[in-house]
Amino acid sequence: MYGHGLVVRGHTPFNCEVTHLLIGGRGSQEDKNGGIKIISFSEVPSDIPPLMVSLIARLVFTVSQWTAPENRHPIALFCDEAHLYILGRVSSDSSDEISVGIFERIAKEGRKYGVGLVVISQRPSEVNRTVLSQCNNVMAMRLTNGDDQSVIKRLLADSLGGFGDLLPVLDIGEALVVGDASLLPTRVVVAEPRFKPNSATVDFWDRWRDAEPLGGTDSAVRSWRRQSNQ
Repeated sequence: MYGHGLVVRGHTPFNCEVTHLLIGGRGSQEDKNGGIKIISFSEVPSDIPPLMVSLIARLVFTVSQWTAPENRHPIALFCDEAHLYILGRVSSDSSDEISVGIFERIAKEGRKYGVGLVVISQRPSEVNRTVLSQCNNVMAMRLTNGDDQSVIKRLLADSLGGFGDLLPVLDIGEALVVGDASLLPTRVVVAEPRFKPNSATVDFWDRWRDAEPLGGTDSAVRSWRRQSNQ
């Protein structure tokens, strides 16, 4: 049924239904699920995610802002590959400036409305400095680039001295943890996940030594044209 430009399902505006599916808390939805939502833009052209991700972040922030305080539940936005859309350097007349502005506001004001940011990036030197400066906790794994190391060291207290000098010598799975989540600055080992993501580095030497050649160019081109691996 259509009315006043909105698709109505069971007298509930479509935009309200979608918003609830997106940010509804655990057990508050009809199927009693909720909690974790994963939104992937991995197959979207690279110029689209900055605008789309910022729109979702603004939706979450605005709805939380207008929710009665007694009905708010905390929401944490995990921003993977943040250097792709929370940019450190943007031109004043680009859409990227709008995207960065939204995340800056969430970083500054989000905690008042129960919205937090978890900024994840392999290139902290390319992430917006205002957003990084609002982080209460820093968990840094091995960094070999000097610019990236400098950004993390600036986020650490002066009293920590050379703690940041450990960044280039950390082993795989090791991290430095500093902030409210840890009583003391700590060097930790992150446990491997039970269900490993499909993002492991390709073993070049083993693949090159395989007797059977690997193909798949045709299917790759078809997936590229469809913008989907399905």
